[in-house]
Amino acid sequence: MREHLEHTPAGNRRETLLLTLCALFIGFFVTADLMGAKLWHFTIFGLRPRHLGLGGDEFIATVGIIAFPATFILTDIINEYFGRRVVIRLTVIAIAVLLVLQPVVQAAVSAPTISFTEGVSSETMDQAYRIVLGPAWAIVIGSTVAFLIGQLLDIGVFTWLRRRTGSRMLWLRAQGSTVVSQLIDSFVVIFVAFVIYPHVAGALGDDRATASAWGAGAAAKVSFTNYVIKFIEAVALTPVLYLVHLGIDRWLGKSEAADLVARAHPADPVA
Repeated sequence: MREHLEHTPAGNRRETLLLTLCALFIGFFVTADLMGAKLWHFTIFGLRPRHLGLGGDEFIATVGIIAFPATFILTDIINEYFGRRVVIRLTVIAIAVLLVLQPVVQAAVSAPTISFTEGVSSETMDQAYRIVLGPAWAIVIGSTVAFLIGQLLDIGVFTWLRRRTGSRMLWLRAQGSTVVSQLIDSFVVIFVAFVIYPHVAGALGDDRATASAWGAGAAAKVSFTNYVIKFIEAVALTPVLYLVHLGIDRWLGKSEAADLVARAHPADPVA
């Protein structure tokens, strides 16, 4: 990344931009994983699963999808201005940060709990904490596998589309890469975390893990819902993607931004 970090005013702005994008990317990714054990139910402006032929009156998804879509935008922005090699390295770093944090999370789960909240016992607070953060390892394993596959697909599709469209049609490469990558990601993370991992852990002697395993039908339903919501959020966030690009271009200056993009994608056709 040395070519992006020259010690000049323009280079300092590039460095600040890259560090800010990387910090936000890792922050949203880790937050989505830590929140992922909670499920919520909802309708989409009155649209219900039965309207799509799926059965049921409400959608069910993990709350991780509240934070995770931000990584779509950040992946595409970083790819646009700094190239696929930076995104790949950042993906590996984000996964490493998540793994390094897990012993800290598990230590916090295991620490003795005391409650000073009136009406809430220490046992209740400890149980709630364990329910929320206890499945972290299962989610981390599922998310790591799914995120790595999804990111590689996203990067590949985004780069492929950019080489054919140049700087035009930002929405196409952003949404095209998201549609493909998140379809795989949404199913892999749920099935690994809540179907495969509990059975493997149970076979190794963890009876609690076996008891918490989901059925394939429930996992498929949540996976599909997660994908639908991610897709809707990605489409809804398209204007934000353009606004962020506009803000970056104004902050760096159009010529500096264009130079940064040219360095990131030297093989692109001339628009």
